[in-house]
Amino acid sequence: MNDAPELRAALRATSCFRELSDDKITLLIEAGEARSFEAQAILMRQGDPSNCALLILSGEITITADSAHGSIPVATQRAPTLVGEMGALAQMPRTATVRASTPVTALWLGRAVLATVARSAPSMLFDVIARMGDRLRRVNGAVGLYTHALAALERHEFDPSLLDELRHPIPDLADFGQTFRRMAEQIILRRQRDDEMASAAVIQRALLPSVAKFVAETGLDVSAAMTPARDVGGDFFDLVPLADGRVAIGIGDVCGKGVPAALFMGITRTLIRINLRETPDLPGAIAKANAYLANNNAGEYFATLVYAAFEPASGAVEYCSCGHLPALIRRADGEVEMLAAGALPIGLFDDMRMKVRQASLAPDDLLFLYTDGVTEAEDVAGREFGDERLRDVLAGGAADCAADWVRRIEDAVREFSQGVPQFDDITCLALRR
Repeated sequence: MNDAPELRAALRATSCFRELSDDKITLLIEAGEARSFEAQAILMRQGDPSNCALLILSGEITITADSAHGSIPVATQRAPTLVGEMGALAQMPRTATVRASTPVTALWLGRAVLATVARSAPSMLFDVIARMGDRLRRVNGAVGLYTHALAALERHEFDPSLLDELRHPIPDLADFGQTFRRMAEQIILRRQRDDEMASAAVIQRALLPSVAKFVAETGLDVSAAMTPARDVGGDFFDLVPLADGRVAIGIGDVCGKGVPAALFMGITRTLIRINLRETPDLPGAIAKANAYLANNNAGEYFATLVYAAFEPASGAVEYCSCGHLPALIRRADGEVEMLAAGALPIGLFDDMRMKVRQASLAPDDLLFLYTDGVTEAEDVAGREFGDERLRDVLAGGAADCAADWVRRIEDAVREFSQGVPQFDDITCLALRR
C-alpha cells in the first residue's frame, strides 16, 4: 500500500503501534492491503479464524457479541482504531463480530507480518498483554458480580438493580451473562408468585370453617381435612349450625385448580352459607346460590357438591347431591352403604331443580363425604385408589372418633400413592353419631 503521512499517523494513533520504529511502520504499510466496506458490511465474524487485523482509517464500526439470544452490543469505535490484532497474534477464533456502521476504509494486516513485527518489538507485545490483562480483569469482575448475585439470590437479598449490570456483559461472557440475567429475573418473579400464592393459601384456609370451634359449639363428633394439590385448591368443606337445631355439613369440588378455582370455591361456599343462615332450607339455599353463580360466571366455572342437614336427636339426614361422588354411611357393624347421587353441578344452569333425599344415622354410624382426589389418587403403576378400596378401608376395623376415620383414609391414600406426585385436591369430611 502507498505510504503517506496520514497512514503513518493512523498507525501511530493506536497503542499497539505507538512505539514502533519507523522501519517497522514501513514494513506494516508495505505488507498491508487497502480495503473498503459499505455500511452494514461485516468486517469480521465471531467464530471465524483470526488471520488478520484491520486498522480502520475512516468511518465507524460496531462490535457485537453473538449469543444464543441475539446480538449483544459491545462497543462502537471510530477511525483510527485497530481491531482483531489479539486474535490474530494468539491464533484464536474471533470472539466478536465487527460490522461497518458507515462506509469504512481500512488497512488489512496479515497475521504473518503482525507476528514478524511483534517478535522484534517488545512494546507491541507488552501492549497486547496489557489489554489482555484488562480483559481478564473485566472477566474476573463479571464472575465476581455473578457470584455476588448468586449469593444474594440464595439469601433472598437480591437487589434488582444488579440486573442492569448484567444487561451488557463482555463478549467472553455474553451467553452466560444473558442466561444468568434471565434466570435471576425468573427466580425473582417465581418468588413473588410464591409469596402471592402463600398469601392466597392463608386466605383460603381462613375461609374454611374451624372444625374445633364447630365441635365445641355443637358437641358433635365431626372431623374434616383438606390437602390442596397446589398452594390453593378448588375443594372445600362446610359446617353450618342451622336455626332449627340441625347442622349442615357439605363438601365440594370446583372444576379447575389454583387461584381462580379457589376464588370460585370461596364464593360458592359463602353463598350457600349465607342462604342457610337466613333460612334453614337446604335445597333452597343451594338453588339460590346456583342461580347467582350461573348468571355471574364469566369464567364458566362450576362445582360439584353434596350437602347434608343432620338432626342430632333423631339421626335423620336430609341431603342434596349436585354432580358429586356419592356420600357413604358406615354402619356400626362395618357395613358400608352408598347414598344415591345425581343432578347437575351448580353454576351451569340457573333454573336447576334440587332433589332432596333422606337417610338416617344410628348410634356409632358414620357419614363420610369426600372429593375425587381420594378415589382418583394413583399408584406408581397408574392404578386408581378407587371406590371399592375406599369402602374396604371404611369397612375394616373400627375407630373411636370421626377424626380417626379421616386420618385412616388419608393414610391409606398416602400409602397407596407413595412415589407419585399429588395431582388433585384431597378433602374428607366425617360425622359420627
